[in-house]
Amino acid sequence: MKRILGLLLCINLLLVIILCINLSLVISCSDDGPAKTLLSSFEVTLKSANSIPMVADRNESGTAVLELYDDNTLMFAIMVNNLSSSDKLNISRIHSGDVVSTGAAEIVLVGGNEISFSGNFASGTIQLTQDQVSLLQGEGIYLNVHSEESPQGLIRGQVGHDIDDAYDVALSRNNEVPPVTNRNEEGVIYMRTVDDMLYYRVEININNLAASDAITGGYIHEGSSTENGDGFLNLEVSDNNQINISKSLQLDDAEIDKLNSDPLYVNV
Repeated sequence: MKRILGLLLCINLLLVIILCINLSLVISCSDDGPAKTLLSSFEVTLKSANSIPMVADRNESGTAVLELYDDNTLMFAIMVNNLSSSDKLNISRIHSGDVVSTGAAEIVLVGGNEISFSGNFASGTIQLTQDQVSLLQGEGIYLNVHSEESPQGLIRGQVGHDIDDAYDVALSRNNEVPPVTNRNEEGVIYMRTVDDMLYYRVEININNLAASDAITGGYIHEGSSTENGDGFLNLEVSDNNQINISKSLQLDDAEIDKLNSDPLYVNV
């Protein structure tokens, strides 16, 4: 097992080195003007599980390297691994949004300009506005790579933060023990862990909530899908206004281990 893990680490390191070499070639070939200063650089880990919602039955992953310079140019290289032979990459953009949200496209890297993917790789240089530079140097942005088969996004990564684990949990009245009858509400909770933080968003169509009813709470509970257990984490969704907004909780090591290994369920 250690040999396998070591081999995987070497492969990932090699991919990053290749991306950096390709990016350096782009810089050296295109930089004919005065010397410029590197302001910020980012290495973004891309996974299908990071997408909101997760992309089902796909195994693609990737890495993007971004370099921002003092003349407001952004140089980038994107490598996608395990691309399905039936699919084709076509667009990559930087969006505003936290790890459990989707947001507006703010910076176009590939698609709609002269830069395109060649198989599973793309690189280039784009000129940014000052607002785009400020956005890139701030928080709450992610990089998305789209494909013909996944036009909403195939793989995604948060700029400046690596997502450790990702969970999409379907919420249904039929999952209750016992099931709730004569109701129509459905939902999902998106959960992502980054270091010791749990980010989450409970998504329920409040318009479908019975007019005589209201949200009063939400918890992650201990227990399997066929039992009712004690509350583990209070999700702090105490009323209708707490639904469909991003929230976060700081977890200790024991809570992180429990979240990743124990049978748990979400109840709203």
